[in-house]
Amino acid sequence: MSKILGIFTCYNRKEKTLKCLDSLMLGNPSIDFSFIAVDDNSSDGTKEALLAYKNIRVISGNGQCYYSGGMRLGIHAAKESCDAYDWILLFNDDVTFFSHAIEKLEGYAVSRDEILAGAACDNEGNLSYGGVLKKSRFKPAFEIIMSQERRRICDSFNANCVLLPTAVFKVLPNIDGHYVHAMGDYDYGLEASNMNIPIVASDFFVGVCADNPLEGTWRDVTLPRKERLKKKESPKGLPLRPWFYFVRKHYGLVSACASSITPYIKILLKKP
Repeated sequence: MSKILGIFTCYNRKEKTLKCLDSLMLGNPSIDFSFIAVDDNSSDGTKEALLAYKNIRVISGNGQCYYSGGMRLGIHAAKESCDAYDWILLFNDDVTFFSHAIEKLEGYAVSRDEILAGAACDNEGNLSYGGVLKKSRFKPAFEIIMSQERRRICDSFNANCVLLPTAVFKVLPNIDGHYVHAMGDYDYGLEASNMNIPIVASDFFVGVCADNPLEGTWRDVTLPRKERLKKKESPKGLPLRPWFYFVRKHYGLVSACASSITPYIKILLKKP
């Protein structure tokens, strides 16, 4: 029986969180799961519900961790105990996993030197998250992929479902502290690629996870420009400093300057 340590963050979506966990544990009977959950000060009883599980360690956030900050806490804690596990699973708690998905993902590995990026689909069966390819060497443009006739190596991943061999997890750094919410998983995967660690996209869907809609975000063209600007600079938008940092780190200063200006032009011209 494989031993897997799952790491996830959660905030005020108790029903989805518990459904996700049940789909993992009940759907993969040959795996012995333990979890580190970072609850970012939920007020809907999520933390209390998680504490009822004997195999879940709950770390309390201050309400300002968001995704990258929460995962940073979870990964830091996991570094202390990961030797007891065969694999580390990074996942989002809004994924409903298919039966035997993680067992199948584990079996998809050809070595213990590669990271496995599990593909997720939306409610219509379309690819929503998975492995990530760079579309350009000069600007931040990406394509979400899965393997098909052949195994495809990725540059990074969405961390909705990522299975890492423990030895690989140990040598990877934590999620960069410059990120609050978005970009932390992309950067984490790019760091792995820079270390010549293969990232392989699965050729099957591990579960259902609907893509985030544009409505109500900074890219929503129906919103007033002032409201879009406010949402863009919020932690869950595309705040200037972490975005500039990400692009400069992976594409250089010129690309960072150009890419940082582009969202403001889109808001001004009422484009998504």
